[in-house]
Amino acid sequence: MNKQTLTKLISENLFRIPDYQRGYAWEKKQWDDFIQDLDALADDEVRSHYTGTVVVYADARREFKPYGKTKKLAVVDVVDGQQRLTTSALYLSIIIHALIAHGEEDFEQELPNYLYAGSTSRLLLNNDCQDIFHSLLEHGRANTPPRSTHQQRLVQAHSYLKAHTDKQVALRKQSGIGYLQSLFCAITQKLSFTFYAIEEECEIGMTFELMNSRGKDLSILELLKNYLMHWISRNVIDDQKREDLTNRINQDWKDTYTNLGTCNGDEDQCLRVAWTLYCSHSPGNWLGYAGFKELEYIPLRDFTKRNKQAVQDFLVKFSVGLAEISRHYAQIMAPCTKTSLTLEEHIWLQKLKNVGNIANFLPIMIAARKKVVDGQLVNEEYIELLKALECYAYRVFLFDGRRSNAGKSSLYRLGSELFSGLTDAPEATKLVYQILLRYSDEEVFLAWMEEPDDWYTARRLLRYTLFEYELHLLQNEGKGKRPVLNWDDLSDSSIEHILPQTPAKGSHWRKVWKPSQHKTCVHDIGNLVLTQNNSNYLNFDFDRKKGRSGVSPSYANSDIRQERRISIYDDWAYDEFIARREELVGWVTERWKSQYVSETDNIELNDEVDEDDTA
Repeated sequence: MNKQTLTKLISENLFRIPDYQRGYAWEKKQWDDFIQDLDALADDEVRSHYTGTVVVYADARREFKPYGKTKKLAVVDVVDGQQRLTTSALYLSIIIHALIAHGEEDFEQELPNYLYAGSTSRLLLNNDCQDIFHSLLEHGRANTPPRSTHQQRLVQAHSYLKAHTDKQVALRKQSGIGYLQSLFCAITQKLSFTFYAIEEECEIGMTFELMNSRGKDLSILELLKNYLMHWISRNVIDDQKREDLTNRINQDWKDTYTNLGTCNGDEDQCLRVAWTLYCSHSPGNWLGYAGFKELEYIPLRDFTKRNKQAVQDFLVKFSVGLAEISRHYAQIMAPCTKTSLTLEEHIWLQKLKNVGNIANFLPIMIAARKKVVDGQLVNEEYIELLKALECYAYRVFLFDGRRSNAGKSSLYRLGSELFSGLTDAPEATKLVYQILLRYSDEEVFLAWMEEPDDWYTARRLLRYTLFEYELHLLQNEGKGKRPVLNWDDLSDSSIEHILPQTPAKGSHWRKVWKPSQHKTCVHDIGNLVLTQNNSNYLNFDFDRKKGRSGVSPSYANSDIRQERRISIYDDWAYDEFIARREELVGWVTERWKSQYVSETDNIELNDEVDEDDTA
C-alpha cells in the first residue's frame, strides 16, 4: 500500500469497473467537496491533498498494449475508488479541453496521457455507461440521451463541473488560463491516493466491505454482492465452479442494477422484497445486510443449520431470483405499455402508483406478476388482485388516513404465501379486501359519504378521486379519450371551487346560499371540480363561470369532462350541489366498496401489530 498521484496511477494501469459494482453514484454534495479541494490546491501553495483510497484487483495475466506504444498497461478491476476516479477523469477532460480552447495547444498531448489508451479510455465503466462516458471525455457531450440513473448522473456531473470552471475562468478574466493550468497541476500532481493492489481474488469481498471512503455510503445491495463473492472464494474449492458462480453473481447483479436504473429504483427496497419472498415475510426479521449472514441463510463458516452445498444452492437461487424480482419491480415502479403484459395491467399499475403507499404491496404484486409471466396465473385474476390493492390503498391510506405501514405484516405474509404457492390469487384477492376492512370499516365509509364534509384538506384523496372520476367519464362518455390533465399536472391550482370560498358582497352567490350552507358545503367534493382555469374563474358568479355570456374560458367550453358537465345546470344553488354530490358519492361508494363485507369474521390476520411495526 502506497500513496500515488493521479499521474502515477494513470501511467501504469488501465482501470476497469467490474459488473458487480454499482454505477456512478456521486451527486452535488460529493461534486462540491471535490471542487473545493481542487480549488484550494490550485489557489494555494499546498504540496498535496489526500483524497482517498483506490483498491484494485490486479490479475497478473491481464495486460493491455495500446496501439503504437511499447509499454504495456496492467488491466485492473477497481474494488474501491471508482467514484473518485470517474469524477477525476471527467474533470480532467473538461480542464484539458478548456486549455486547448484557450490556445494552449501543447495540452493536446495530455489527452492520450491521461484519458485514452489507444482507442479506449483509461477508465472503463460498467452498467452500460462506457459509451456515454467516453463521449463526454472526448467530445464534452453525451453521444445518446441518458437513460439510466447512472448515465444521467455522469451527464449531470460533467455539466456541473464544466459550469464551475467556466464561471471561475470568466471571473478571473486575464488569469483564467493560469487558473486552468493550476487546476490541471492540482488534479494530476497534488491529489494523493492511497493505492492498494489485491493479488488474491478471495480478498475482494471483505476488502470492499471494510473500505470506508469519503464518498456515498455503500448500499446493502453492494455489501451483499461482495459478501457473496467472498463466500464463493472461501468455500468453493474447484476453480471452474468458483469461476462459474462468480460469473453468475456478476451477471445477476448487473441485470439488477440495469433494471433498477430504468425506474430510478430503490436498491434497498428491491432487496427487501427479495428477502421477504425468499427468506422471511416477517418485517421484524429484516436486519438488512446482516440478516443474510444468519445460519439459516448464507453463513460464512458455520454450516450446522444448512450444509455447505445447501447454502451454495440457496445463494445461487437468491441471486437469480433477485435479478428476476428487480425486473418485475422496475415494471411496477415505472409502468411501460411497451413491456407490460397487457394494457389493462399498465392502467392498474399506474393507478397504484398514483394512489401512493405502494411499498406494502410490492411482495404481493411481484409474486403475482412472476406467476403470470411463468404461466401459473391467468391475467384476469392478476388484474382483480391489482384492483383489490388499489381499493386498499384508497380506503386505508387516503380515506382513513392510516399510517403507511398499516397492514404490512399481513400483506407481507400474503405475498410470501402467494409466491410459495401456499395460496392462490383469488384467495389472496379476497384476503386483501378482508385485511382492508380491519383498517377501514365499511359502515363508517358509507356513513361518512352521506353528509357534506371537508374534502379540501385531504388534497391527495381529493385529487385522486376527481382524477379517477374524470377517467371514468372519459371511458363512458368520451370514447376512452386521454385526459387533458395528466396526474403529474395536478396541483392545488387544479381544484376549482364552484361556489367560491369567499363570495363577493352583493353577488348572486349570497342570494342563493345561506351562510350555514356555504360553511358546510364549500369544501365538499360536490362543490369541487378539476380545472385548468382556476385563476380565470376567481369568485365570479355562476353565469360567468358557466359561460352563458359567451366568455372564455368557461365550464361550457372546457376540455375537462367533469367541468363541462357542470354547465348543464341553470344555476348553482344548494339543490344543484346536492344533485351533483349524490351522483359523485354514488360513484365513489360503488368504485371503492369492499367486495367481501360479509366474510370479515372468517379472516385469520397476522398476529403482529402492523401499525406499531416500524421495521
